[in-house]
Amino acid sequence: MSELLGALFRRRSNVDSSSQIWESQPAKSCADASHLTALDFTAAPVTQWLQQLEKSPEEDVLQEALTEELAERGPNGPAHAPTAAVEVCASRLQQLADGLQEARRKFQADLLVQAASREELERREAEVQEREHALNEQQEHQRLHEQVRRDYLQPEWMDNVEGTLNIGVVGNAGVGKSLFINKLRRLRPHAAGWAAVGINETTKEPTPYCFPEEPRVRLWDLPGAGTTAVPSRSYIQEMGLRYFDKVVIMTAGRFTETEVMLRAELQQHRVPFFMVRTKVDIDCWNNLTDNGMDEAATVAAILEDLKQNHNVENPYLISNRDDKAYDMPRLLQDLFPGLQRRLDPMAPAFQPGAGVWGESWVLPEALPNAVAGMQGRWRDHFGAVYLIQGVHVHVTLMDGRSATVLLFQSNGKVSWYNNWV
Repeated sequence: MSELLGALFRRRSNVDSSSQIWESQPAKSCADASHLTALDFTAAPVTQWLQQLEKSPEEDVLQEALTEELAERGPNGPAHAPTAAVEVCASRLQQLADGLQEARRKFQADLLVQAASREELERREAEVQEREHALNEQQEHQRLHEQVRRDYLQPEWMDNVEGTLNIGVVGNAGVGKSLFINKLRRLRPHAAGWAAVGINETTKEPTPYCFPEEPRVRLWDLPGAGTTAVPSRSYIQEMGLRYFDKVVIMTAGRFTETEVMLRAELQQHRVPFFMVRTKVDIDCWNNLTDNGMDEAATVAAILEDLKQNHNVENPYLISNRDDKAYDMPRLLQDLFPGLQRRLDPMAPAFQPGAGVWGESWVLPEALPNAVAGMQGRWRDHFGAVYLIQGVHVHVTLMDGRSATVLLFQSNGKVSWYNNWV
């Protein structure tokens, strides 16, 4: 802490010694609160108001890609997930046993026939041995299958895997799991279905979050491995990771020994997984500020550390704040292969005459320049808070009363109720 304070004081001294002071003589302001007098402060609080706004039309190729992936996978669960013993296995087992009994009967009959040739008897004996071997193999397969079902029970909280796509998100507290889940589903803060975000372990038990437009696709926020509640030695069994279609392992620094062991278990059971390193943007900024190292050098250092110290050959470096930065686009395309087909410029959906050209996101509504520059959250010197979404404005006074109003632009100026803003 003392080193940090010393660095901050030195930084402040450098800034003070290099800074320049400019003074101005602004005209006396005549601003008042008259622009608020015509408003009806009976509107809902800002959180409820945001949820009531119509969602802006935009292209959502991810939802379409998810629907395609579900259709391609079929109605059953993941191919690598243990399945219950089915009638086909029992039927096969009985068929092999009946065949063995029949072969033995014939073999005994042939032994009694003196005219049978020695070669034919040897052939029949080989057939019996082959059937015995096949029966033993099927019995062993059946035993192992039942053992797997006993060792890796489907969790009670995972009600159904047939007809759904389940993706597990694993990581310790503070790595950005919840923000990652919200970003993938393109939710506004505090909207319905918003995953709680925090630096502490906010995930106490597995929690599913469905895509708004495709509820059959579920992102599961799973507790971190190696905690008191979920020991690492039983994590895969208790979390039912073999029943997930894919698993995302996240860290904001280095992968722990538990997470490396988890990767080995997933590899052994052929469960697709993705090693994700979050908060790369923060590391780049800190490294530039503290060490003068540019972004490319910081990214290269992170990749080298993951490769040399954790044997992670293909990590995904991402920022949960920017879905266009670093490896986030590559992660989305690998996590949802249908998305890559959707982004192909030669795909049928992008050819002239395709129905997609009639959708609202193709030519979205353009806001006037003055209104576009006012988007976001503002506060005036009277303490009123303004939240501007498009031409919709939500006003909250210091006493908690709220109002809504629409903006209008004329001759480059913005107004409401004939008051210039």
